[in-house]
Amino acid sequence: MKRKTNLILLGTVLAVVGTVYAFSGYGNAHSCNNLLALGTDCNACEIGGYSNINSAAVLSSLNTTVNFNMGKSALLETLEDKDISFFNVPLVCNAAPTIGCGSRAKPVLTSFEKSPNVKEAWLNREGTTVAVVWKNNLNANTKTKTANTVFSEHNLNATEISSDEYSSNYNSFKTHEGWLKGSDVDKLSKEEASVFAQRLIEIVKENKGISTNHLNKIEQKIADEFYDFFLNYKSIKELGNPNAYKTVLKNIVDYGNEIAGKNSMPSVDALWNECANTPSKSCENGESCSSSCKTAG
Repeated sequence: MKRKTNLILLGTVLAVVGTVYAFSGYGNAHSCNNLLALGTDCNACEIGGYSNINSAAVLSSLNTTVNFNMGKSALLETLEDKDISFFNVPLVCNAAPTIGCGSRAKPVLTSFEKSPNVKEAWLNREGTTVAVVWKNNLNANTKTKTANTVFSEHNLNATEISSDEYSSNYNSFKTHEGWLKGSDVDKLSKEEASVFAQRLIEIVKENKGISTNHLNKIEQKIADEFYDFFLNYKSIKELGNPNAYKTVLKNIVDYGNEIAGKNSMPSVDALWNECANTPSKSCENGESCSSSCKTAG
């Protein structure tokens, strides 16, 4: 009887060891052989896409089943998502409201990535959410302080996301589809510049004497000038300064008059009026804004 009891206890211990061994990703057929020798059955399974020995073990001598048939969503995601925070942010581009404002978002993401506490910072394409991937073993207080410092530095009102909204953002972020990291948001600025080019060229077309070839070149010039401005502005205040935009527009007018003939182009003020028609808010108050032509304040 004593020998049988010892064997049962030993079998139980080996089953538990086999379970831990399997979860660690190093389980193999030898674990099964050891358990089978003691009257214990084990089955193969996959946890998180990796082949392991299943932690399910039938202890026949005790008539007891231990089943840890746990998928990735139950265990591994819990370990992964604890180091990612999501924040609602007002970074939608008013000139192109289906995308984020690259010129406004880039300095925010850059500040996060310069922090010793942050691995990566991302913006979703729509400009509504910032994702921060933290370095390991940071406590909640450190994460909150870091985020508050960055958002305050850029006068941006942001709210941390939790609960069900967190899950939907996390599931989206896992694929990185529709998310832009750091300087990749320059792609959004390029799209925004193209939107302005498409709008402003319509004003230029009112002069029926400009050839199609020249119109195409002028439209490209508009896109290039705005893209360059969005990438190289000196401060956030410049994004809301009419004079900064009028300098861009003057470059466009001068170019058009040079290739299409003197007085072929509309005036700077005419282009400005069209450009400034985009409803917008100040970038300085932490509100939704875009790097579009607008008055400051």
